[in-house]
Amino acid sequence: MQKQVASSNATSVLAPVIMFFILFGTWQFAAVGFDIPRWILPNPVSIIETMFVSFGEFAPHIGISIVTIVCGFLVAVPIGILLAALITNFKMIDKTLSPFVIFLVITPLITLVPLLMIWFGFGIEVKMLAVVIQSFPIVMMNSATGFNNVENIRLELMKSLCASRWQTFTMAILPSALPNVFTGIKLASIFATIAAVTSELIGGNIGIGSQIIKYSQYMQTEKAFACIFFTAIIGTTFYGLINLVERKIVRWKI
Repeated sequence: MQKQVASSNATSVLAPVIMFFILFGTWQFAAVGFDIPRWILPNPVSIIETMFVSFGEFAPHIGISIVTIVCGFLVAVPIGILLAALITNFKMIDKTLSPFVIFLVITPLITLVPLLMIWFGFGIEVKMLAVVIQSFPIVMMNSATGFNNVENIRLELMKSLCASRWQTFTMAILPSALPNVFTGIKLASIFATIAAVTSELIGGNIGIGSQIIKYSQYMQTEKAFACIFFTAIIGTTFYGLINLVERKIVRWKI
């Protein structure tokens, strides 16, 4: 059994690594072999070299993007869980809030950010707000799914013990729904990264997204790709950290 688990873990690590080298090897071969100009499509080796050589230039903007993502995310997650708890316990709140949440989900963020900037300015706070708007609905919907699908036997047990609504929620509903809650949180980490970079692309001159636009306009394609790679690293790391926390907390699922 342990050998099977170890083999599965090794495969889950090696498979994406092998695919990574295949994709980047093909990209490197095509860019160099067909002599594609670097301002059109730089090869991966030159991009990675640029990431290290010009890191001091990128670092302040990476830091700002990380702060935007993390702060917005830390606000969005409790809001999403709280709203999920409310709409699953009070039908009137569900009927009142659901249409607005659906509106936020289906409305592209790129259409809302310009309005937010008109109303609140171009500071980092607006980008954090964009992260919150983009992230909390996915936490809310996944958490609500978990809260609504708790086994009846657990709820009946809490009733037989004369537990209050709060005790039932904290001791039965929330623990049972944790896999769904963490699914929403992990998805929210992806949406938070997208929202932060998108809002930086649209307005402002700070953050990794704004640098993608700047370098693209000046045909510094290697640096633009370097910023894209940094964005991918930020998002992947953030997702991985949350996945690690889930493995520590939701042990019965793993």
